[in-house]
Amino acid sequence: MMIKLIIGIAAVGLVALVAVAGGWYFLVREDAQLASSAPDIPDELAAATATPSATTTSEVTETGGVLTFDINSELSEAAYFVDEELATIGLPSTAKGATNAVTGTLHISADGTTLATDQTSSFTVDLTGLTSDEDRRDQRVQEALDTGAYPASTFTVTSVIGYDPSIAEGEEQSLQLTGTLDLHGVPKEVTWEVKAYREGNAISALATVTISFADFDITAPTFQGLVSISDEATLQVQLIAELA
Repeated sequence: MMIKLIIGIAAVGLVALVAVAGGWYFLVREDAQLASSAPDIPDELAAATATPSATTTSEVTETGGVLTFDINSELSEAAYFVDEELATIGLPSTAKGATNAVTGTLHISADGTTLATDQTSSFTVDLTGLTSDEDRRDQRVQEALDTGAYPASTFTVTSVIGYDPSIAEGEEQSLQLTGTLDLHGVPKEVTWEVKAYREGNAISALATVTISFADFDITAPTFQGLVSISDEATLQVQLIAELA
């Protein structure tokens, strides 16, 4: 009888331990997820820019001009995602660091189908504002990126492919954005996978690319308690831009 009681208590304890561990894994453990679609354009912004859209586009088309969109930093975000393993967790997870310090301008043709070839479209991220859920990681990331010497990273667009004019305004479509990414003082051509849509005189876009630290002469950050870290990072930029 005593043996059965001990076994029963042990079984209950094991079940409780599994339940606690499971709850910790799914509810407490940090594991950042990549965005999968372009961010929503706030209703007030869409409403504010919708009225003049047709007139403005018509006037620009008639004059052979271009449409200039300025990035709204308050509604935009640049982030990195890196796979790592922390000693305190003992399991692989994905770290995310992000900042809203994104600025830039996009110049596109009046019909919205191509980039304006006589003007430079680009966006810049202030790397000094990158933060995650771990102060030690943030400090090491700043050191790895050497933000004292290279405080910002700029991407300059050279081409966009994949635009489908048959897709209605307001519906997301997939594009590829190629250009030069200047990071850590190293300029390198990269191609972002982009999901974007236009609503009124506002554009929303999600751009994703995976880079190798070695390609940009970056030494992967380390800190006490970090067991391992990937040798590459996925970058994501979520942009909301308004017609200037």
